[in-house]
Amino acid sequence: MPMRRIPSLLALPLSLAVCAAPPAPGPAPDAGSSAPASAGADARDRLGALLAAEQRRAALEVSPADQQSRDVGVRRAAARALARIGGDAARPGLARALADEDEEVVAWAAYGLGFWCKEHEGEAVSALVARALARDAGPGAPRAGAAADAGAAADAGAAAADAGGAPAASGGGAAADAGGAPRLDAAGAIARAIGRCGAEASEPTLVAWLEGPRERAIHAAYALGDLAAIKLKLREETLVALLNLAAGSAASPPVPEALYPIGRLEHVPLTVIPRIRDVAAARLAEAGDARLFAVRALGRAGEAAVPELARVLATKGVFTAGERAEAARALKRLGAPGQRALADALAGLVPSADPIALTGLVSEDLGALLTVLDALAARDALAAARKPLRDLAALPPPPGAPAAVLRRVSQLRCAAAKLLAGVNYREPLLVGCDVTAPADAEGKPGAAAPVRGSIGARAAVEVIGRAAIEGARLAAFRAYAEGGDLRAREAAIALLAAHEEVAGAPDLLAKALAAEEPGLVAAAAEVIARQPQRASEDPTKPKGKRKRRRDGKDAPAAVTSPAIEGALLALLDRPGVRDDPELIDAVIDAVGALALRPAEARLEALCGSSYPTTRARAGTALGVLRGRKVACDGGPAGDAGALGAAGRAPAAPPAGDLPAEVAALARAPAVLTFDTDAGELTMTLDPALAPVAVTRFVDLARSGYYDGKIVHRVVPGFVTQFGAPFGDGAGGPPGRPALRCETSPVPFEALRVGVALAGRDTGSSQLFVMHARAPHLDGQYAAVGVAAGPWAALADGDVIRSVKVRDGARAEEETRR
Repeated sequence: MPMRRIPSLLALPLSLAVCAAPPAPGPAPDAGSSAPASAGADARDRLGALLAAEQRRAALEVSPADQQSRDVGVRRAAARALARIGGDAARPGLARALADEDEEVVAWAAYGLGFWCKEHEGEAVSALVARALARDAGPGAPRAGAAADAGAAADAGAAAADAGGAPAASGGGAAADAGGAPRLDAAGAIARAIGRCGAEASEPTLVAWLEGPRERAIHAAYALGDLAAIKLKLREETLVALLNLAAGSAASPPVPEALYPIGRLEHVPLTVIPRIRDVAAARLAEAGDARLFAVRALGRAGEAAVPELARVLATKGVFTAGERAEAARALKRLGAPGQRALADALAGLVPSADPIALTGLVSEDLGALLTVLDALAARDALAAARKPLRDLAALPPPPGAPAAVLRRVSQLRCAAAKLLAGVNYREPLLVGCDVTAPADAEGKPGAAAPVRGSIGARAAVEVIGRAAIEGARLAAFRAYAEGGDLRAREAAIALLAAHEEVAGAPDLLAKALAAEEPGLVAAAAEVIARQPQRASEDPTKPKGKRKRRRDGKDAPAAVTSPAIEGALLALLDRPGVRDDPELIDAVIDAVGALALRPAEARLEALCGSSYPTTRARAGTALGVLRGRKVACDGGPAGDAGALGAAGRAPAAPPAGDLPAEVAALARAPAVLTFDTDAGELTMTLDPALAPVAVTRFVDLARSGYYDGKIVHRVVPGFVTQFGAPFGDGAGGPPGRPALRCETSPVPFEALRVGVALAGRDTGSSQLFVMHARAPHLDGQYAAVGVAAGPWAALADGDVIRSVKVRDGARAEEETRR
């Protein structure tokens, strides 16, 4: 799943909002403080209005009456809207919601403050710590508010459903409610927000919480993982505290989740490496979701951890396929000893060539072998593994085997052939590695003929990129860059960023920019953004035999290819492109890198986009053209939106249109049954936390959109992803603007279903299914349901033949019968 950072937004000081002080005077008040609402508006109307405000990203439409409503469902919806809208206008309202008595309101408030605390980290963490202390000091258990509001939650859910929406998620515990939607945990949301803000007080606060009750300690450990990802380091005393917690004692059992932050670090102090190895190795004996963190931590424990990781990789049945794949990735980090261990393990992982045995490749165990092949890199290791690599590269396809088996055989053959080929793109084992493609009727392909089949073509492009692309190699490269398999073509275009020697690059980029497929267009635009000189052509070409020297003042400046300039300007005007933030953002980056002045008016218009990533990119591009910083944060382009001399609050970002799905929201969970190359799989999509996204996905499934689509991304031990219109991970269905993020502070555990993103508010039709617990995804992606079945057994390229949709309650009743 591609990830892009959310653009930072300017923020009002939290200290002004914690005590619920009235807003500063001015025409642009903050959300939750002065936008008037009728005191007599009933809950049903307000729930609908708050959902509309959330979807339009209109913070000022969340009123003080909403946040002070006696109806807990309205207060929850208001806090949820502000948390998802974010920015300056939402921040004071979020700070007020943090003081609410309801646990779910507090969870939404903490989540929102942690998500949008950029440039105000200290104030945010102070407020969050104060709220945590107040909860601890309050009467009764911290979760008492949720229990008291159980009846109110049911009433709020009924009101939301009557209003045409989905029931509000219930507050309280960390488990799922009766409908299957995950509940929100205020304590966990507060801890994670403290970690993600990364203030000076974050680390000591979270370390102190490691000594608290087990649940709080786990929250603190995950939050320290967030902090480690931001700061790229943790103090040595913090690591010692985490290792003590993971080791356990006579008085308290081990907490393996405490190893998670260690796996988020690239480097750890030498003084703690032996302890990491000992503690992580001890945790391997205990099966569970957190054992993956122990495997990952061993990858930071030095060469002495290689034997333990090799044992994990080789021990099928004791360790899960995901843990074994993670062990291979950890060994890759450990230099030559890790490479030797990977080479030694390979022989035991090569499947039998028996046709019946090869049908067993349709399982999640294939992922461990593919990960080993991906991890092998060192020359000595490749030499030691030459025999098993040749066995894999020559693995015979079973006669009459189904497409799923041929696809997996091809993946193994091509992965091994790439390693054996080195820089030789003509290696026979590579040329013939893909057995999913029909045989070449004319015999052996020529030097410039592309390898048939998507798996083989992508492998060939990778090998072509390992040496200078000139001469015959250039001819072969152009065969992929100008046509053939889409994913191979995108990979070939991407090589242009690292290969300045490629002749005719502007022509190749211009053709890609003119393509229909958004992924190919974006690939070309990203090359231009990274290396704008690739879009330039020599303004004069020598005529005849005599050549002038072009050094110093006599050398004419290179100019942007007119074809590329025209293609980029046309893309800014192409219908539908502005509704695809991933694509338009890539185009804007390319325009900015080339400083195309004819695009200025178009960029000015995009500065008012309701999509935050697009506004940020447009502001950056305009800044290049104008030679000064330009912020597109709600004011005119060029106005940074800071507080004026009169103390007026900044204008809110532009509000977007209401998505069509709001008119007919899904009201109950739906069960989707997938007929795939790996068998029947299911998922239950629940609209409680993401009503608009779930409505979109259910509508697409009912319309047949997913029928025939391929699984385009499988990362063993991590995710399976599908739903791209062209099978390359880019774009969405035509006529369907990008979804607003309906993210929530819920955990991404094994089989959780989420919405794939390329940045904030960029979801469309793509879903992913988790293979294992991944705390770094918590709150960053919209959780829309739970899957069932061996989703990890799917492979890149597998086909979803059809999808059936059933009402969730009816499906559950049928199962009970």
